[in-house]
Amino acid sequence: MTIYTPTDRKAFQALLSALREGDCVQVGSFSVLAANSAELFEAAAALETRGAELISLRDEIDTRAEGGKAFFALCRSLSALDAARPPRRREGVEKAKEEGRYKGRKPIAVDEGLFDSVVSLWQSGQITARDAMARLDLKPNTFYRRIKEREEMKMKDYKKVEQELKAEIKEAAKQSRRDLDELKKQVRAEAKEVKKAADEKLELHDVEREMRHDRMRAEAEHRDAVRQMRKDVEAEARELKKLAEQD
Repeated sequence: MTIYTPTDRKAFQALLSALREGDCVQVGSFSVLAANSAELFEAAAALETRGAELISLRDEIDTRAEGGKAFFALCRSLSALDAARPPRRREGVEKAKEEGRYKGRKPIAVDEGLFDSVVSLWQSGQITARDAMARLDLKPNTFYRRIKEREEMKMKDYKKVEQELKAEIKEAAKQSRRDLDELKKQVRAEAKEVKKAADEKLELHDVEREMRHDRMRAEAEHRDAVRQMRKDVEAEARELKKLAEQD
C-alpha cells in the first residue's frame, strides 16, 4: 500500500490516475480535495472507484478503520440526494444565480459566543471535530462552512487593518517630511541671522581697530609736535643768551 499526501486540489487531481487498489490518500482536511460539497462527493466517488482509502486528519476520517468505512456510502447518499433535487428547482436556482438574485439558504442561527469558544477548543486540540459539531448541533458541511466564513472575515479584517496601518504610516511619513522641511527652513533662517550678527561684529571690530590706529597716530603726532616745540624754544633761548652776552 502506498500513502500519498497531496497538498492541494490540483495535486490531488493529478494523483488520481496513478492510484491503485489499496493505495491511501492522506490530507490535512477536505479542503485539499474539494472546494464544496459537490466536489467532495466526486472526489470520494473517484477514490472508491479505484479502491483507494482516504484519511483526513482534521476531519477525523479514516476509511481503513471501522468507524470510517461508512464515509464513502454517506457521500454516495448525499450526492444522490443532491442529484435528485427537482429539476425545476435546480433550474430556478441556476437562473437566479445568473441574474444575481440567488441568496442561498437562510443561514442557521448559531450563538456566536458559543461558536467561538467551541471552535477555539477544537482548534487547540481539546475536543474533536465531532464533539464540536455535537455541542453546536451543526452538520459537518455547516460547521466547516461557518469556520471558512470566519476565516474569510478575519482575513478581510486583517486586510482592512493592514490598509489602515499603511495609510497611517504614509501620512506619518508625509508629516515627517513636512516637519523636516520646516526645520530646515528654521535652521537656514537662524544660520542667516548668526552670519549677519557675525558680520556686524566683525565690522564693529574693524571700526574699533581703525579708531585705535587713528588715536595712536594722533598721539604720535602730538609727541612729535611737543618735541619740536621744545627744540624751537631751546634754540630761541640759546639765541637770546648769545645776544645778551654780546651786549
